[in-house]
Amino acid sequence: MRCLIALLVLGIAAPAGGLVTKELAPPPPGATLPVVITRTLKPSNLQPGQPVSGELIQIVPVSENIDLPRGTKLEGHIVDVSHSSVSILFDRLSWKEHTIPVHVRLIAAAGMMSVSDTKVPLSAPDRGTSNPGDYTTRQVGGDQIFLQGWSGTVYDRYSQPVGYANYTGVYANPSQPGGLPRALGPFSTTAAGLHGLPELSIASAGGAGVPIKLAASEPRWIIRNGSAMLLEVVH
Repeated sequence: MRCLIALLVLGIAAPAGGLVTKELAPPPPGATLPVVITRTLKPSNLQPGQPVSGELIQIVPVSENIDLPRGTKLEGHIVDVSHSSVSILFDRLSWKEHTIPVHVRLIAAAGMMSVSDTKVPLSAPDRGTSNPGDYTTRQVGGDQIFLQGWSGTVYDRYSQPVGYANYTGVYANPSQPGGLPRALGPFSTTAAGLHGLPELSIASAGGAGVPIKLAASEPRWIIRNGSAMLLEVVH
């Protein structure tokens, strides 16, 4: 009983499968990390070696019993920057003075306005309610979420259920029985590439020790504060 009380005091969620702790733990390969960029990135305010980071938009399941907390930082640095490209290497996760290494590759990214649009209700009746927990919204990439009381289903463009959403975040259904759901943040289950970042394209998705490289078609490219990335953990 004392152990149970202690776990609840630490802020443990209690889904049907049992108690789940929120702590910094290595995410397995294939886990997805939806992060929000917390500062504006542009050629004039960046230089090689400069630290750069994002924060997890939602909790991320890393095992049956452990979730990475919302707000966990994904940290790295600028490898190279110019008016024609930027290279970023994210290589660690940080939370409450603890840090662990991680390798990631970029799946998708979205500009600030594209991220903001995922919070806007699609239908006129929804706009009449002040409770976002009852909205129907569209994710970056086209999936739709139908919420009622902060819980609902994610449907793809063919109206097939592909995930679920609740007050902790948005998730793709596990790809196999017993697998972990994939955290999505504002992104669709099949989101890929760049959205709402017209000056940029993916030159390299990155990987273990390999930076993410974005090429720019305009010299005054910009990634605004509030933009988001969906990254996959790799070996």
